[in-house]
Amino acid sequence: MRLLRDALVWGYWHPFKRLVWALPDGAAQALAGGLGRLLGRVPNARLAGMAEAARFIPGVPDDAAARLALARKALVEFCRTDIEVLLFPKLTPARTAALVTIAGRERLDAALGTGRGVMLAFGHYGANQMIMPAIGYAGYRMWQLSAPATALNEKLPEARGALVRRTRELRWEHEQTLPVTHINVFGGLKEAFSCLRGGHVLGVAVDGGGGGKRAAVPFLGRTAAFSLGPMELAGRTGCVVLPCFMERASGGRLTLRIEEALPDVAPGPEAAARATARMAERLSRAVVANPSHYLYFLSFRLLMEKGGHEPFFVSSGEVA
Repeated sequence: MRLLRDALVWGYWHPFKRLVWALPDGAAQALAGGLGRLLGRVPNARLAGMAEAARFIPGVPDDAAARLALARKALVEFCRTDIEVLLFPKLTPARTAALVTIAGRERLDAALGTGRGVMLAFGHYGANQMIMPAIGYAGYRMWQLSAPATALNEKLPEARGALVRRTRELRWEHEQTLPVTHINVFGGLKEAFSCLRGGHVLGVAVDGGGGGKRAAVPFLGRTAAFSLGPMELAGRTGCVVLPCFMERASGGRLTLRIEEALPDVAPGPEAAARATARMAERLSRAVVANPSHYLYFLSFRLLMEKGGHEPFFVSSGEVA
């Protein structure tokens, strides 16, 4: 089974990638949608994990058939997002603009006009990695807190084989072709401070597993552990924090929705915790509106918890 899985990984990142590169964008999206629908009809661990994760999202019916239907929709979105990663090296400003509409761009321009720098805060929701080309190819100077493949391979030793680890490395190579400057989220934040204090754009995912200090905040009707790091950085730099969400229409087209800024974050852990809770509320609202956009990440976090990693959902007293 492992040999078969590794062979599929190799095929995906080599001959299949070349096929995707040769297709027009519309055909590539159609291919991704077809693969997603096909995989959704075959019992598999990813589909089952997402159907189980649907139990954690308010408003999803407590019905196995409804959860499975939602997981199948999420699997189609996952396939479309994954094929976009294959396309990263081939993206251009014109091609990206044809794939993504930026709604609320005036908010980003106004925030940059303050000269304080802008943190684009988002979750692992929808095609979140497409935020990088959408902003970078629109002419903005953007830095991104990222997790390099080498760091992930060290932190996730349960990787299933050499080709799975290699897959992370190949994804990272594709991410490095995007028009952003990557900052290792597990390293120092000197570059992040320089970016914001220079009046530029910094992209930060707020719901990842990294970061030393964490806060227990309301999320999806429960209590979840979110890193305090992003909002502590905002408090120390005085930057504007703009929540944003990359959302996909049924036909595959993307819209980057930039929301109104969070209230300015004061320095200190208490202010950071309040701002983190506000951001978690924005993300929670987006997930409830589009639950299929979050099922893959939520199922991943639940799987990591079963493997011994720290839980995402906690009791309110478990995280200081």
